[in-house]
Amino acid sequence: MDTTLASQPVQTGACTLRRSLGVIIAALTVLLAACERAAPVSDAEAEQEVNYLRARRLCEQQDFSGAAEFYNKALLVNPEFANAHLELGLVYENRLADPISAIYHYRRFLELRPDSDKKQLVADFIERAKLSLTARLPQSPMVDPSELTRLENEKMALLQENAALRTRVAELEKAGNATPPVATALTPAATVASTNPPVPAMPAEAPGIVMAAAPMISTSEASAMESPRVRTYIVQRGDTLQSLALRYYGTRGAWEKIFQANRSGLPSKDQLKVGQQLMIP
Repeated sequence: MDTTLASQPVQTGACTLRRSLGVIIAALTVLLAACERAAPVSDAEAEQEVNYLRARRLCEQQDFSGAAEFYNKALLVNPEFANAHLELGLVYENRLADPISAIYHYRRFLELRPDSDKKQLVADFIERAKLSLTARLPQSPMVDPSELTRLENEKMALLQENAALRTRVAELEKAGNATPPVATALTPAATVASTNPPVPAMPAEAPGIVMAAAPMISTSEASAMESPRVRTYIVQRGDTLQSLALRYYGTRGAWEKIFQANRSGLPSKDQLKVGQQLMIP
């Protein structure tokens, strides 16, 4: 009889514990279900988040390192906030010279907003950042050696073209500056020739007579400078007319200009062949 009475408190405590555990488990189940049903944060709500607002204010104040820090904090709060990824990518590329981080955030924007009207623009940003990365890391094993060779060849060609243009400009300036004295130099020379032909001072005036032909030379050079400059390019793996237009003209929309200049060798805009030579007008 005493044993039965002693066991009753123990049984009562066990029942109470089981009921408490049941209540806790039920509460956790409801909480988890509520989390799963929670709607994602809208862009309008994310734009009012304190870290995002602080990042934009720091951009206006030209504190781009601080802005990048708070953009990242905003993305910790709302990882799927596409506009924050895009703005942070622009900061990394244009202000902090970090093309790798810029490419990551541009790609995240496209993943989150595949149907955005900015899709093509952001794709162009990615191509631009890739070119910047290639130029900044010439010794990186991640960079395609053929791409480095092509960039180096283009760089050398541009340097040579610039040197030739500087030479032509210098010659034109020299000819232009020398032209006025020629007219004044001819009169004394003609006078000396008519009054005293045997005088050996005549040859001293000869350079002035030769320089009179300079305008004819400079005119031909000027016309050569005005003629359209055509470059050649060897197609590399992964090239498209759009990517070449972006590289040479700053916009993909200029691809048709290259296509029209190479119609004889291009059946269509999508049939580029590696090693093919293109004319870049």
